[in-house]
Amino acid sequence: MNTPSPLQRIARLGLILMMWGSMSACSNDQHWKEEVQLSDGRIIVVERDLITESGGDEWALNRSGSKPKEYRIRFEYPNGSGKTVQWRSTKIDVQTWPEMPLVLDVESDSPVVFSSGYVRGCQMYFKYIWRNGAWIENNLPPKFEKRATNLLVFDGLNGRSLFDLEAKRKNNSDVTLKIFSQVGPKHPYCR
Repeated sequence: MNTPSPLQRIARLGLILMMWGSMSACSNDQHWKEEVQLSDGRIIVVERDLITESGGDEWALNRSGSKPKEYRIRFEYPNGSGKTVQWRSTKIDVQTWPEMPLVLDVESDSPVVFSSGYVRGCQMYFKYIWRNGAWIENNLPPKFEKRATNLLVFDGLNGRSLFDLEAKRKNNSDVTLKIFSQVGPKHPYCR
């Protein structure tokens, strides 16, 4: 059996460290917590993740060469059971951008998430209801009740790991895409 020399071991270790460093440098995944005020006035803290992948185009504002791949929300079921529920973006548009969650709320003791995404060139809103341990999509009609966005519309964490309601309100008011400030009363537009 051929045992590597000390120089070969150092070279291999250096290569492994360089590969690990380059992989971690390419990851722009974001993780944070935020306070969310539900329509009944309760405030809960949710955990959020923005998972990224390579493929940001040359016009990408972040210039990192990455783009969102998936949004995730984790929270304790608001009924006091202590059970953790997780929502993940499932819809991907033709440019492979995921839908963005905008509202988390509770209807008839069931968590609901409203998101925004593109389908065949049309920006649409989507509604998901947590039932029997799974998220079920509930198709929205052309007109429906308007809801103010209560989730952070991502515009960079700026070193924060927790967004309270005031910090989130300020961040969301600074975001230039006002179409994300509410869901409804109709779908935004279709090309």
